[in-house]
Parts: sequence; C-alpha cells; structure tokens
Amino acid sequence: MLYVLLTAGCYMRLSSLRLVSSLALFCVVASAWADKVVEKPVAADTPEKFDQTIAQIHQEMSPGGRYEFIRPDEKVKAEADMHAMALMLQKSGSVAAMNEAEKVSLFDAQENLNGILTHSDSNRLICEHIAPVGTSIPKTTCKTVGEVERARKATGRQMHDFLLQASVCDNSHLPGNPCRNN
Repeated sequence: MLYVLLTAGCYMRLSSLRLVSSLALFCVVASAWADKVVEKPVAADTPEKFDQTIAQIHQEMSPGGRYEFIRPDEKVKAEADMHAMALMLQKSGSVAAMNEAEKVSLFDAQENLNGILTHSDSNRLICEHIAPVGTSIPKTTCKTVGEVERARKATGRQMHDFLLQASVCDNSHLPGNPCRNN
C-alpha cells in the first residue's frame, strides 16, 4: 500500500493515485473535525523561552497529553534533540548570537524534534481508503492517532483479560477454581 501526505498531518493509504485529488479535499474537510495538529511545536530563540517550551512538551508527553502516544524510541530521540538544543542556546545566549554553522545545527535539531512531535500528535488524522469486507466499493475512514492508539490499548487489555480467564479455567480441575463445574 502507498501512503500519501495530503495535508499537514493527514496521511492517506491509497491503492491508486487517481484518487488523490478527490480524497485530498475530503482529508482537508476531515482535518477540520479534529483539533489542529501543531506543525511547529518547537521554535527556539532564547534559553528562557526554550526552557518553557521543554516544560510544556514534557507535560504534553504525559498521559492525556497531546504526545502521550509517542513511541519510546522516538521519545529518546526527542529528549536528545531537546538536550542538544538547550546546550546550544545556553552556550550562545540566543539564536542571534550564533554563527551560521551553529544556527544550522540548531535548525536541524529543531526540525527533527518538530517532525517527531508532529508525527506523535494525538490529533493527527490518519485516513484509509479501503474496501470493507463483502464489497469492492472502497470507503474512506479517518481517525486520529489518539483514537487508534486508545482502541489498540483497549483491545490489548481485553485480550489480556480473556487469556487470563482462559488460563484460570484451564485449571478447572483444581479445588476452589471459579470455573469448576460442581
């Protein structure tokens, strides 16, 4: 399958590129339903402002926050970028005081961090254009990253509970087992 970026934070899985123009409009309209994705969550210019930004990002990475579903490996990368940016800003005092090479390094780290955060944004819309079972007529469905991740976690909890119940009932021959038939 091919994933195409139609608008900022809106991806479509397509089986044919002919659908891009009509689906792009759908995706733009669907994007209005969800909260906006913050495209550039980090803009560093002074150490003080950046410290406030880091505090806000850490808060948003906690449960219930905008970036709560950031993957552990991406979180490590984001932390490394934030640390590198903080060091660069502390060393020079501001972006204005940096030489061109330092500005480029800061910009690279900032863009990498913004990419990680934008991809991990719970409000980012993911759209699929697939044919439901039993029909050959494709249908477009869109969900936010947050909705997809919450459903995945709920399914995982249900499976865990089911397997736990099944393992308890496998030992139904033991006395005191709640699954034991009397």
